[in-house]
Amino acid sequence: MEQFLGLPPDGSAYGYEIDNLIVIIHWLMFALFVGWGTFYIYTLIRFRKSRQPKATYAGVKSHFSNYVEVGVLIAEIVLLFAFSIPLWSKRVEAFPTEHESTIVRVVAEQFAWNIHYPGPDGIFGKTSLNLVDPDNPLGLDRSDPDAKDDIFTINQLNLPVNKSVIIHLTSKDVIHGFNVPTYRVKQDAIPGTSIPLWFTPVKTTDQIREELRQPFSIAQAMRQVQMIRLPEVEHITVGKGEELKEYVLMQDCSDNSGNTVLSKGERLSKENVAILNEAGVTEVSVRPHETFDRYIAMEEYKDTAGNILVARNEVLLDEQVTKLVEAGMKEVSVRPISSVDSYVAMETYNDHSGSPIVSKGEFMSEEIITRLSEANIGEVIIAPSTPTEIACAQLCGLGHFRMRGYVTVQTQEDFQKWMDEQVASVMEQTQSEQPTKANTQQATPEQAIQEQNN
Repeated sequence: MEQFLGLPPDGSAYGYEIDNLIVIIHWLMFALFVGWGTFYIYTLIRFRKSRQPKATYAGVKSHFSNYVEVGVLIAEIVLLFAFSIPLWSKRVEAFPTEHESTIVRVVAEQFAWNIHYPGPDGIFGKTSLNLVDPDNPLGLDRSDPDAKDDIFTINQLNLPVNKSVIIHLTSKDVIHGFNVPTYRVKQDAIPGTSIPLWFTPVKTTDQIREELRQPFSIAQAMRQVQMIRLPEVEHITVGKGEELKEYVLMQDCSDNSGNTVLSKGERLSKENVAILNEAGVTEVSVRPHETFDRYIAMEEYKDTAGNILVARNEVLLDEQVTKLVEAGMKEVSVRPISSVDSYVAMETYNDHSGSPIVSKGEFMSEEIITRLSEANIGEVIIAPSTPTEIACAQLCGLGHFRMRGYVTVQTQEDFQKWMDEQVASVMEQTQSEQPTKANTQQATPEQAIQEQNN
């Protein structure tokens, strides 16, 4: 049933209980759908116009619908008191102690997740709103002894496996939804409120990735290779008040003084047409605008001088199309973009000479797909590079889609190695800043006041 519902892999110690609850809820919803759907169809037939030509206010005298409503109420009560509340109560009572857990602060903002670790001393350093800037989004005060070894990252949460994690969640601006589906965690981040939540990851990111292995057909991608016809250059007259945004300029346009007013490649929007009219330009060289950015070139295309216009496996953006049309190209060989750049290979694949085309764990690309095809490899096994993702479950603004973070669950050894590297980097940066701070501390009060006034 979990696979039918499309649930992501479960990497949490208690995730199976949540999955069971989700399955039960869906069975109840299915029963309601069938029941009420059947009753709706029955009423359409029972009270059709041919059988009931005259409306009656008496309606149905049977109490069947009342019995159904009572049955639904009982089912929902059972769902609430037998499953939901016990599960919630169990989670609250089992809240782990801090000394046996990994403690992390997560501060949400439009549009990023700021992650704060207390460092080896286990104590969070002081923060101040006055210190918040693009380089210090948490406002961490490094002059505080407790903050000297603190670590912060942006959109990257590293955790050890098989150890409870306590996250103190808050927000700097609006309500955000901290959601890690793979580990069955979801909690709103509310400004001015620090909300603790916890979970225990029992699978590493690598293990989750292994569960998400899937085949990708190189042969199918190559079967989509085709020749597409490019637009041709036209010469059109530009009239006042016209909007010709379906055309792209194939020349630079200048006014009577020789100053360039519009450049090659710009669209003829209403505003740009007005600029041409004002500059006294009445006729221009253009091409129809067509979108080819979903294709990549299967060959390398050069002009008569041997200059590369479009490289093999390069996306056909507007700029590339303009170059090809300008060089007199009529058609090009392309294939649709495979969109595998967020996937990694799960095995190593070699060419005919035995040299690796792509190694296990390396990112896929359009160039690699082409090379795999040349090596007569028809299918490869891939998986998402970041299967454990933080998603915002709130519509927090126009840039909401960009608010994506990543969880990396590692073995205890790998996590400790990562933590040591981060601490070493922080301490090195702190030491490099000490001379500057020392100079500031040696200044007299009068000098400090004078510097502040300046």
